Amino acid sequence: MKKTSQLRLLLPFLFLLFSAWSSAENHMANNPYGLTTEAQLSDTFNKKINTFWEKNAISGSLAGIGNKRLHTISIKTANTKAIVISQGRNESVLKYKELAFDLNRQGYDLYLIDHRGQGFSERLGGDQYHGHVEHFQNYVDDLNLYILSLDLANQYQHNYLLSHSMGGTIAALYLEQYKHPFQAGIFLSPMMSINLGGIPNVVAKVLTSSGAAVCSWFSDQACYVFGGEEYKQKTFTGNNLTSSEVRFNASQNTFSAYPQTQLGDASMRWVAQSLSAAGQAVDNADKINIPILLLQAGADKVVTAAGQNEFFKNLTQCKAKQFLTIADANHEIYLEKDQARLAALNAALRFLKASQQGALRCTK
Repeated sequence: MKKTSQLRLLLPFLFLLFSAWSSAENHMANNPYGLTTEAQLSDTFNKKINTFWEKNAISGSLAGIGNKRLHTISIKTANTKAIVISQGRNESVLKYKELAFDLNRQGYDLYLIDHRGQGFSERLGGDQYHGHVEHFQNYVDDLNLYILSLDLANQYQHNYLLSHSMGGTIAALYLEQYKHPFQAGIFLSPMMSINLGGIPNVVAKVLTSSGAAVCSWFSDQACYVFGGEEYKQKTFTGNNLTSSEVRFNASQNTFSAYPQTQLGDASMRWVAQSLSAAGQAVDNADKINIPILLLQAGADKVVTAAGQNEFFKNLTQCKAKQFLTIADANHEIYLEKDQARLAALNAALRFLKASQQGALRCTK
């Protein structure tokens, strides 16, 4: 009788012990690379990430097409592998601090560029806040100049191109047009077709291109797309970028800490140029000659799945291509809640490892 009572007293403790063990086992299974989790973050990332960035992120400057000043970041910690990151619209290198921290701990040097007109790079459109570009091809040619300046082939054994959203369109066009040093590419929710709220693509092109032309008759400044405005601090509630509040706050707080990186809505010309560029990237995907991993956000409201699906289908030079939809993930997969972010980054790191082991072959 006494032993039975003692056992009953021990049962809650044993249950807690088993639960903790199961949780730890599950955490290891979901996070085999030891990537950063939301529990380790604050509204300013965290001390480890910020210290890493302050110590290792070296700012640089590059003259882009038309002599536009481009801001760059190099993180070199004596690795034999490198990743170049092509960012999305209205982003700065600072939004990638956590991702750079995680990738560097996996043995990669990192190279990041603020595309023209955003981040710390020279602004376009007549003021600080217009998200503007004259020709989308300028982004592509800028990226080529930046990559040439890095001389990656002579510095590293393995080189990779990682891109997000607008940066995916830029990366695709770059890979389609230029000789490059990369052995594989990763696309996070690439902008291969834009969510236009039901407006047909051809109508949106006509409206924005003609609107931009009319605007140029009356003003030296670019005109915002219909309903567009200058920068305003965004709130987590109702955002369509991520369901992780701590990662949303950390990324948005970079704009508060560095007001020079703030950017408003897109100009009409940016939209017209981007619609054409996305179509071109999809149509010419058969020119890409390296293995590609495309990570699609299942709940994306910024870009649509149709263009990504067509782009992937057109990647005919490589059988070693991979496609993964992250269910319930919003547009910024790399800033999503742990479940979605870990699924995406685990797949990306496995893909990179397979590339280094020679398991990805680019055969038709």
